[in-house]
Parts: sequence; C-alpha cells; structure tokens
Amino acid sequence: MELIKITLIMPKKLRTTPIYIAPDIIGYLDENSSAIVKDERNENRILNVSNICDKIEIYERQVKEWFLLPAEKMLNGEGYNGNFAALMICLSYIEGVEQYVRGERSRGSSKLFFTTGMKRITQGRFRNSKLEELYDEARCGLFHDGMTRKRMILDNDLNQSIEFTDDSIKINPRRLFEEIKSDFDNYLDKLRREENNEYRRNFDNLYTLI
Repeated sequence: MELIKITLIMPKKLRTTPIYIAPDIIGYLDENSSAIVKDERNENRILNVSNICDKIEIYERQVKEWFLLPAEKMLNGEGYNGNFAALMICLSYIEGVEQYVRGERSRGSSKLFFTTGMKRITQGRFRNSKLEELYDEARCGLFHDGMTRKRMILDNDLNQSIEFTDDSIKINPRRLFEEIKSDFDNYLDKLRREENNEYRRNFDNLYTLI
C-alpha cells in the first residue's frame, strides 16, 4: 500500500488514508479495519493504539511538539509579537487536559473545566470567581472575538503569571507557559504510574484513535 502522507492536527480517529497523528507518527486503517501506527522517528516502530503506554506516548508528542514547542518559540521571539498566539495555545491546553483528567467531555461545561484546570495549574492561588473572569476576558475573548477583552493586559515584566486588580487582569505569557509546561509534565508522570488507576482509567477511556 502506497502511503500518502497527510498532516491532520490532533485527529481523533484513524481512517483508511494515512495521516500523521503526531509528529513523525503516521497511522491508518488497513483493509481489515485494523489500526496500523508507526513511529518514523524510531525505525518505524509499531505502536498499539489500544495500549495505554503507547497512547500516552502519542499524546505527549502531540501536545508538546504541535502546541507547546511552537508556543515556546513564539515567546522566545523579539518583543511582544508572539504573545497573543502563544497565549491562545496556553489557554487551549487548559480545557483539553482537564477533560482527560476527569475522563469526560467538557460539552456545556467549558467554564467549569477551565476554572478547575487553572486552579490546579496555579496551585490554588486564585478564587473560582477570579478564574471565571479570566475565562470570560481571555479565553472567550481570544476564541470568540479574536482578541482579548478590555480588562486584559499582557505584561512580560509581571513577576507572576497572573495578577487581578479592580480594573484589569494582567498576564505574563512566559510565566503562564512555564506553569502549563510543568503541569503537563506532572500529568504525564501521573499517567505513567500504574498505581494512579483513576488518572490512567480516565485517560484510557477518553483518548481513542479508532
């Protein structure tokens, strides 16, 4: 079978046409509807999309190399030009990972999933009501309006990731990114520990490619 390589960001289902399901990981369904997934980076090693360890490996490469690495490169650029795009990536991470932590979709509960995820990422520094304001001003602004709303200020000199005042919400995108990167590493560590049955079960049930 000749492979026609097509890149599709974060696909949830394999198909008969080969697609990249992560950087250098390609997969398709054969004539028997069996999943064939190969890691081109590691001598075409076959990955089993029903095996939780292989699923974690695929997921890690998706998130780190399609999202977090580009965000880091933008933040390392000159001035503020990459700040908004990097912030969008950071904010998209929060609800997505929270779904796997809980083992359920966020349909109709985006604000709840966002605030719960942010409370974990910021280690409980902020009240739910403040994180709900962040959801409305930053997350909904960027994803619904194409720009943050009026209270938002991006400040690379802020000495913490987020600061709430009476009339503004300040974010240091670099510091928020570092907290998110640390959160993802912690989550992966929990997933890989077999004693964390609930984390593994929730992820395994929700993350599927077939």
